[in-house]
Amino acid sequence: MEWLLLTYNLPSEPSRNRVSVWRQLRRTGAVNFQQSLWVLPDQEQARAYFGDLAREIETLGGQATMLRVSSLTERDEANIRRAFTDARDNEYREIIDKCQDFFAEIDKETRVENFTFAEVEENEEELAKLRAWFDKVCRRDFTGSALRQEVSQLLNRCEGVLSEFCDRAHKEESSPRKVTVARGDGGGMTAP
Repeated sequence: MEWLLLTYNLPSEPSRNRVSVWRQLRRTGAVNFQQSLWVLPDQEQARAYFGDLAREIETLGGQATMLRVSSLTERDEANIRRAFTDARDNEYREIIDKCQDFFAEIDKETRVENFTFAEVEENEEELAKLRAWFDKVCRRDFTGSALRQEVSQLLNRCEGVLSEFCDRAHKEESSPRKVTVARGDGGGMTAP
């Protein structure tokens, strides 16, 4: 496989510039192979990204060099692939943890019978966030982490659990309730 390498340095101040560059590199899925040496698979989008970032680094007073590498030792190739897989596995594990939190939240709301539209809406938003996060991680999963399929299945389970909760909330909110109406003499009257 061919790789793109970006190495750079920036002035130490202001630190927000270094943090901004780091965040941009992480967002694309680049891995830090060695100090200030970032790697992406050699793809057109990655070349454009590293080129743009190199120009930005230079406008911030730094220096950047982009290299295209077509031949690595087997050991280095394996280390780079492992770095990509480890980075994505860590992200997928975070999503797994958040899916478990999602299940716990639905379970808690079911136990206390909090079947309201507001709760449905809150959990729909949470699931949408999880799916959007998963999509981002998938786009930067260049080595095909084994956890990708597991997370996909887990998100489908979240969807199923939410669908059941939504059906129950609809049923609960749509069913007539008995209401006690107070009378002026202190008594009450129950209405269907």
